Amino acid sequence: MLSAMKTAIKKVEVCCNNCGSKNSTLVTEGTEHEYKNTTSDVFRVVKCTDCGLVYLNPRPDVSELSTIYPSDYYAYHLAQKATENTDSLLYKARRHVYLSRLEKAVSMCGPNSTIKVLDIGCADGRALNWYKQVRSVKVQTYGVDFDEKAVELARQAGHTVYAGRFEEADIPAAYFDLVVATHVIEHVADPKLFAQRAFEVLKPGGIFLIETPNIESADAKLFKNRHWGGYHFPRHWIFYSPTTLKKLIEERGYIVEQTQFHPAPAFWNWTMHSLIGSVDRERGGAFSRFSDWIFPPAEFQKNSLKNLIFVSAFTLLDVVLKAITGTTSNMSLAARKPNSSEPQN
Repeated sequence: MLSAMKTAIKKVEVCCNNCGSKNSTLVTEGTEHEYKNTTSDVFRVVKCTDCGLVYLNPRPDVSELSTIYPSDYYAYHLAQKATENTDSLLYKARRHVYLSRLEKAVSMCGPNSTIKVLDIGCADGRALNWYKQVRSVKVQTYGVDFDEKAVELARQAGHTVYAGRFEEADIPAAYFDLVVATHVIEHVADPKLFAQRAFEVLKPGGIFLIETPNIESADAKLFKNRHWGGYHFPRHWIFYSPTTLKKLIEERGYIVEQTQFHPAPAFWNWTMHSLIGSVDRERGGAFSRFSDWIFPPAEFQKNSLKNLIFVSAFTLLDVVLKAITGTTSNMSLAARKPNSSEPQN
């Protein structure tokens, strides 16, 4: 049985994580619309007037992580959903996307016969399961996550997993060839510390691969007023642009190798769920049930014909938008930890 929505959860006022400024302007306000067992509080998205970073302020305190990430949070059960039908087109498409991005990142790590990969926020190990299927090199899989049940599932799948928040977990220094943070950095309290910690656990010459929402994408601008799926209220705390993300990473000593943009069908799914669900709040009708069915916020990863149709349509939409604008709402940045002979930024 799901718990009731909480009100007035503990929050903390923050300043800009990039430049430390307390000066900001309001971008929008929004509430949880994906889960019915977290919090009904209203949250504000603001933009730093000094450097342009966009972030949630105030945001939930770290003591409220178990509130905003309920036990049925979709990322904790990806592997279980994925095993429903591994022959489905949707499963194969997602597997291909993950593997192709990982293989490109692996190729940047140099001519190694074995690659140690650390997946930050590994959840129950779905991505790690796919990483083991890389053919170009042997991949040793490691992960870290703060959810105990997810950690146990990932360990049962054969991965070495550290329990706890990445910034605090007991992880060896200068150990990994590749550190992957797929849609994680926007969730953390201190991205500066997060990026610095990744720098510490990477070997010299190692690659830090980050994926995160792009606040300057066309759909982010179109649905700027509360409905953009990339807000993911109240779990996304910082919203980067290509400029603000590069600033963060370069100031931690990395050499930025490339920034790329990929389709983000999940964000479109969340956007449509928010838009259609808002009709219910405004009119008192049954549209929220319809939005839950047609654009399920937590079940969009499930292998089904309906999800395949919408994932394909949203992916095509992003392909078209990228051709027109050059970006999408999902950006990835690959950065390298310099070797000892290379100058740091």
